[in-house]
Amino acid sequence: MKTTVLTISLAAAVLVSGCAAPTADRVAQFGPSSGTLSFKENRENDAGMVEQTSALDALMRDIVRNSTIKHAAVGAAVGCGISVLAASDASGCLRAAAAGGVVGAVNGNLAGKREVAQRMELVSANDLVRSIRKSNDQLDDITTHLPQMLAQQQEDVATLNQLKASGAISEHAYDAQLADIRTSRAEVAEALVLSADQAKLAQNNLAEAADQGQTGLEWHIRAIEQMERETLSARSTISLL
Repeated sequence: MKTTVLTISLAAAVLVSGCAAPTADRVAQFGPSSGTLSFKENRENDAGMVEQTSALDALMRDIVRNSTIKHAAVGAAVGCGISVLAASDASGCLRAAAAGGVVGAVNGNLAGKREVAQRMELVSANDLVRSIRKSNDQLDDITTHLPQMLAQQQEDVATLNQLKASGAISEHAYDAQLADIRTSRAEVAEALVLSADQAKLAQNNLAEAADQGQTGLEWHIRAIEQMERETLSARSTISLL
C-alpha cells in the first residue's frame, strides 16, 4: 500500500510541479514499472500511427487512380465492342472493320494481336501491382503496431483514472490527456474507414474494366478485396472511448 501511494504521489508531483509549462501535464512517469515512456512519448507514438494510417489512405487513393479507366478503345475496338474483341469472333469483326477503312491492317498476325491487346488494356496492371504492394506493406505495419498503441492508451487511461480518483491531478490535466487519446483514436479510425472505401471503389473500377474486356485482373481484385477486409478488421479493434 505504501508503495502504491508513493508511486501515485511521485507521478502527481511531476504533473503538478510543471503546470506552468504547456506540456507539463504530458511528461509524468509512473514509477519504474512503466519504463522510460512518458505521456508525452506515448502521444508522440499516437501521432506516428495517425501519420501511418493517413499514408495508407493516400496509397489507396493511388490504387483508385491506377484502377480508373484512362482511355476508351478506339478504331476497330470501338466498332466491334471491347467485349466482342475478347470473344471467338473478334478477328472476323476486326477484318471487316479493316476492310471498311475503320483501322489499318489488323490481320490477325502477332503485331495485330499486340495492338488489340494494348487497346484493351484499359488500366495498367503493372502500375496496380506496384501500388498494391506498397499499400500492403503499409497495412502490415499498421496491423502490427496498432494493437500496441491501443494497449498503451488503455494503460494511460487507467493511470489517469487512478490519479484523478486520488485527487493527484487536476480535472483540466485529466481532460487534456483523455482528449488527446480520443482525438488520435478518432483520426486513426477515420483514416482506416477512408482506406476501406478507396479499396471498394478500386474493386468497382477493375470490375468495370473486366466487363469491358480487359483480362488478367482477377489477382488484383482479390488482393484489393483482402486489403479492404484487413483494414475494416483493424478499424473494428478501435473503441472511441
